[in-house]
Amino acid sequence: MAQNNYARRSKSINWEKVANVFSFSKEKAKSDTVTWKLPISKFEKKLMSFCGLILICLMITVISGKISLSNSQHNLETVQSQSASMLNKNTIMKEEINQLSNQSRLNKIAKKADLSLNPDSIRNVNK
Repeated sequence: MAQNNYARRSKSINWEKVANVFSFSKEKAKSDTVTWKLPISKFEKKLMSFCGLILICLMITVISGKISLSNSQHNLETVQSQSASMLNKNTIMKEEINQLSNQSRLNKIAKKADLSLNPDSIRNVNK
């Protein structure tokens, strides 16, 4: 019964008016859309300038940090190479000291100089 009532009402609806209400044309849609450009306030300009300055300062800080880091790394490599060469020289000197303080060598030098070795006066000192 409800369906019959709807059928009677639908005959009285003017479908052409409904179609005109829901139809959209491109020209009408273009004329209805209005683009608005909001002006930038003084506060926003100052804020953008401040953020730009901070960005520039951060970029300068990063670049100077990288430069100082590379300089420090270069200095570290120089010090490490100097340290390695000193260690090499130290080992060479220790070997030379061991060769020069060899007991048989000292005995040969003492014989050439007509010196004798007194075992009572010898003391071994270890460091």
